Amino acid sequence: MGQIVRLRYQLMWAKTRVRSGRIALFLVGCLWLATLAALSGAGGIGAGIAAIRSGKAELAARVVLGGLYVEALFATVLLGFGLNTVFTDGQLRRYPLTTLERHIARHLIGLADPFWLLILALETGFAAGLSILGDFNPLVVFSAVLLLFISNYLMARIVGLGIDRLVSRNAGSVFLVIPILLVTIVPVSLMGNHQAHFAAWLQILRWTPPFGAAACIATHGIGVVYGFGLLVGWLAGLAAALDYLEQQPPVQAAQSGDFQWDNLFDRMGASFGPRNGPLIAFWLRFYWRNHRFRAMYALSLPVTAFLTYQFGNGLGKFLFPRMGADSMFLVALGAIFIVSFLAMSRFAANQFGYTGGGFGRFLLLPVDLSASLRAGSLASMLAGGALIPAALLLWIGFGGPFDARKSIMLLGSAVAGLCAQHAAGLWVTLYGPRKVSYNSAAGNDMSALGNLAVMSGTLCGLFAPQVLAKRLPAAVSPENWWIVAPVAGAAIFLYVLSLRATGKLSARKREELLAVLEGRAR
Repeated sequence: MGQIVRLRYQLMWAKTRVRSGRIALFLVGCLWLATLAALSGAGGIGAGIAAIRSGKAELAARVVLGGLYVEALFATVLLGFGLNTVFTDGQLRRYPLTTLERHIARHLIGLADPFWLLILALETGFAAGLSILGDFNPLVVFSAVLLLFISNYLMARIVGLGIDRLVSRNAGSVFLVIPILLVTIVPVSLMGNHQAHFAAWLQILRWTPPFGAAACIATHGIGVVYGFGLLVGWLAGLAAALDYLEQQPPVQAAQSGDFQWDNLFDRMGASFGPRNGPLIAFWLRFYWRNHRFRAMYALSLPVTAFLTYQFGNGLGKFLFPRMGADSMFLVALGAIFIVSFLAMSRFAANQFGYTGGGFGRFLLLPVDLSASLRAGSLASMLAGGALIPAALLLWIGFGGPFDARKSIMLLGSAVAGLCAQHAAGLWVTLYGPRKVSYNSAAGNDMSALGNLAVMSGTLCGLFAPQVLAKRLPAAVSPENWWIVAPVAGAAIFLYVLSLRATGKLSARKREELLAVLEGRAR
């Protein structure tokens, strides 16, 4: 097993040195910075010392351990860190291992991932700080942190595998909306000002692993027994659930021999003329048949609307106390900037990456590669842009008294986001391609350049209105609603310019694309 773990690190190091692996280093650095920023914003070591001296060590442990627990879950499920074990069970059968040894080896390899070692280092550092600053038993503290760490890994495995199985089903994308909304509601509700709701959620969270670990660390006597019992119970339940999910056969998508060549996609493509119509219809069909796209497309509008409401009414005022009475509009102005790109980002920023070996077929068409690139981008804009009218209707219905000026500004922000982010996606498609699986249901499968473009656009959309409201209030004031016209016009011009430039560049990049997508690039 030691040799297998060592081989796993050799493979990871080889992957990190190439372009497709640099994103791991980039996002791990972002994780470190975010953690340091959160600790600094909360008062750092001084706040920890004050909490221990004031008898609130258990509360501090709940906050820190719970934050790391949730952060690890989101990073593994959404970004794909820590879920790739490199070796599958079939590959491990080539080694002289028994069934139990293969099972243990897969999870040891997973726990040896640098991301999980980072989480363990953060939790261990917190435990060491408590042991040094407070009168706590180091053996109990480190044992609780170790059990919490293992439960975090098992939970991430279960969530990732459950999403993979759920999205693989035809109706799974619809059912996935419910748990994600529930996960979104819980933390935002905790930030509210309603003490009764906070107390109710606190009673529920008392039965979670982070609170059990906090009880082990910061209490004595029966509290330690309760905490360890809770952690052991969670470990047994998570291990049994993961073993059950892993034994289930993979879901096979149903194949139908009845093809329809005159459906909605073909009619939508026909509106773009005989030159672009067939290719646009192909790309629309290509997107819609992807289970993960359907899940993200169904989630984009409800999640964005819910977060806009909660951020504008409670969480936003907590983070930005000077947002003012029009905070809801400022949040919506940034949220609608990204709503049309959430579901399309993985395709728009890697247009040909999901075609795999089928990329060579584009080179056999009686049109140049730029036509396929243009059609794919236009189809992505068509699908993403369809969410904009629905988002505007939600604002008109639930955004308070109707103000045409605000609606016009929201429309301009949506058009600017649609065009600017798709313009960036065109360049990333040519300069940051990556061969990925079309059927992948979870994890981060974009290149480093793609992640940089998507994260930059998202952060710009979420925080630019708040920064402008503080530095240049007139720029986001409904009285100056006409300002969005030149902004949207500049974004449209940028997209048209990028479409033409990347179209000419695609002929020179096609050999490089072919090498990357066929796995021949080094």
